[in-house]
Amino acid sequence: MQQHPLVAILIRIGTFVLVMIALSIMIFVLARVVPGDPARMALGPSATPEQVQAVRLQMGLDKPLVVQYLDYAGKALRGDLGMSLVSQRQVITDLGQTVPATLELVLLSVVFMFVVAVPLGVVMAHSRDRAIDHVGRLLSLTGVIIPSFLFAITLQLIAARLRSGWPIIGRLDHDMSWAGGPTGLLLLDGILAGRLDVTLNALQHLILPAFALSMAGIGQVTRITRSAMIENQRKDHVLTLKSFGVPERVIIFKYLLKLSSIAPLTIMGLEFASLIGNAFVIEMVFAWGGFASYGLTSILQKDLNAVTAVVLVAGLFFIIANLIVDILITIIDPRLRRKEAR
Repeated sequence: MQQHPLVAILIRIGTFVLVMIALSIMIFVLARVVPGDPARMALGPSATPEQVQAVRLQMGLDKPLVVQYLDYAGKALRGDLGMSLVSQRQVITDLGQTVPATLELVLLSVVFMFVVAVPLGVVMAHSRDRAIDHVGRLLSLTGVIIPSFLFAITLQLIAARLRSGWPIIGRLDHDMSWAGGPTGLLLLDGILAGRLDVTLNALQHLILPAFALSMAGIGQVTRITRSAMIENQRKDHVLTLKSFGVPERVIIFKYLLKLSSIAPLTIMGLEFASLIGNAFVIEMVFAWGGFASYGLTSILQKDLNAVTAVVLVAGLFFIIANLIVDILITIIDPRLRRKEAR
């Protein structure tokens, strides 16, 4: 018996909701049971007891923990994540300014992984133990072991050395007049506003940091794609296709690539989710001002509301990425639907 794809998707969405509730409880409790008074930590050692007490009342820290969580969850569902103690603005406002920058950067990094790593892995598997396979394995290993910030600085030095005028910091040129758009994604907002100059300029600024950020992922996806392709080449049905004289190009792109896409898809989904929270080094090198660097600053400044929101949003991206990957794999591989139906 085979489970209907819609049923499998609904089950995964239900699991997603439960995991999100559990994540919010865990983050909330950990943020409030750690040693130290959050109000004192936010204000610093020079704050008076009266100031600390005022902040405690403002944050609702005088209420029981269960009541605090219910208040927090209710406000979070309405889009209210509290006030940042550092910026003195709503945390949701800060996230609205920083999340799109990191999201755009990470999305292009995933595109680089797919465009570079998957074809390279296929070519390496097809040319197993030949020169191109050895070179590809060396390059993929280099991408995995070298830190991303070293790639970032190297790319900046190369761009500066060539004196090509290629941008190496920021999201747009300083003299570019742009009032912002509805999504915060400069590539998309430029297209929606009919500002091709903004889109092209934003793309120029994106390429170097996105490529530096994607190098580790490219190395991992390349090696996994190669291994999956080699493993599936030994399957009986592939050998049968070869014995019937089916062209190798058809076997690779119609059968093998689909069969071997599950592991690379899983890795790209995990990479997307992890890069949302771990892109702070690249953002600092390129003065990007995104979500990851905002999260790091919030942690260093002990901004409780901002830290809780950052971890919650990072977890949300991780869960969504896994949900999308699960849905894609369920659609691609009917064997999973049969297994779940049993």
